[in-house]
Amino acid sequence: MAMDTAALLQAIYEAYRGKRLADVAAYLDDEFRYVVHLPEEAVPGGDKPRTKAETLEFLQYLMDTYDFLAYDPGPIIATDESATVQPKIRFRDKKTGKVLETKLAHAWQVKGGKATALEERHDLAKIQAFLKSVAENGA
Repeated sequence: MAMDTAALLQAIYEAYRGKRLADVAAYLDDEFRYVVHLPEEAVPGGDKPRTKAETLEFLQYLMDTYDFLAYDPGPIIATDESATVQPKIRFRDKKTGKVLETKLAHAWQVKGGKATALEERHDLAKIQAFLKSVAENGA
């Protein structure tokens, strides 16, 4: 029996927070698509849609670059095939020690017990200020 949408997403968030990418991958459909609504200068690849493999590479990049101090998805508002979530995060840049604390906006699509798509939105001004601070301290 397939997991319901909220349980599936909770499992994905727990696996990601635990840095278990193989477990995350198991919950994603082979045709999974991920879009991070940030420009290229903020994240590698910018806001281009990522495949499942590219998503896992990007998540590994985040794990390599930041220490996860907190990653709380909060309530998951779900229907059978979609959900919205507003994770609260605290990441520390491994090189500079600078900390980012912010909230994300996630819009998920689910089908057949697997996540098929994720759109992620950020507070762009907060992200840009953090990255500028990291660049200034890393120089």
